[in-house]
Amino acid sequence: MSAAAHDLPPERHGLPLLAAMGRTRLELAALELEAHILRSTGSLMLGGVAVVLALISFAFFGIAVIALFWDTHRIAAAAGVVLGYLLLAIGIAAHARTRWTSRPAPFSATLRELELDREAIRDLGRGVS
Repeated sequence: MSAAAHDLPPERHGLPLLAAMGRTRLELAALELEAHILRSTGSLMLGGVAVVLALISFAFFGIAVIALFWDTHRIAAAAGVVLGYLLLAIGIAAHARTRWTSRPAPFSATLRELELDREAIRDLGRGVS
C-alpha cells in the first residue's frame, strides 16, 4: 500500500476498491447490453426475412393445392388450406411463447457479479478475509 493510503482513515481504504469494482461492473453491463442489442437486431432481421419468404411459399402452396382440386373439391381444398395454416400458426405461436418465457434474464452476468461484490463487501465489514 502507498504512503498516501496509510494516511487514510481505515474506513476510507475500501473506497478506491469500491470505485474500481463499480467501474468494472459498469463496463461488464455495457458489454452485455451491446451484445444483447446485436443479437436481437440480427435475430429480428433474419426473422423478418424468414417470415416474408415463408408467407410467399405458403401462398403459392395454398394456391397449388386449390388449383389441383379446382374441378372436383375446390371448397374442401380451400378449407383444408385455411385449416392447415391456422393449425400451423397456433403451433408456431405456442412455440414462440415458450421460447420467450424461457429466455435468460438480461444482464445475468452483471447481476451475478454485483451479488458476489455485495457478499465480499459484507465479509470485509465483518473482518473475514
